Amino acid sequence: MNWDAIGAVAEAIGSTGVLISLFYLAMQIRQNTRQISSSIEANRLSAFERNTESGNRIRELFILHPEVAELYYRGNTGLDALQGAERIRYEMLVRNIFSSIQGAYIRQLSVAHDPAGTEGMARIIDEILSSAGVCQFLDCNRPDWRPEFEEFVRERLARIKADKEYDH
Repeated sequence: MNWDAIGAVAEAIGSTGVLISLFYLAMQIRQNTRQISSSIEANRLSAFERNTESGNRIRELFILHPEVAELYYRGNTGLDALQGAERIRYEMLVRNIFSSIQGAYIRQLSVAHDPAGTEGMARIIDEILSSAGVCQFLDCNRPDWRPEFEEFVRERLARIKADKEYDH
């Protein structure tokens, strides 16, 4: 055999090996992409479930404890309607509600990377921010919110105030 023939056979074997390696790599990339997609979907579902559970806990609190619902109702009319420990309980309740919504907001941003996915939360925040007591609470307190949630709430509050001024 001559060296040219041996070189050609070795080159053909090497080329075949490279093609097999590329085919295997393509299959691995495709499989990895499917696994990542499944993981992302599982994370979205998990975030949705946590958001639902968080909202349900707040609603359950009002359902099972009518005195808490009454406190929230009176506090929403204005902080002057509350005395001493009642005011502290109301403010803690408002903090818990905002904390729950903040968790849902941050999960939505981090899992979906879609700020438009927060439209439902915007309606809830708008409803909460329409109460005099909550506005007074926010005027007197600086909650320890994540910056993106604080910006979201402040934007919603500014929009509500602008709408009220426009209506008058």
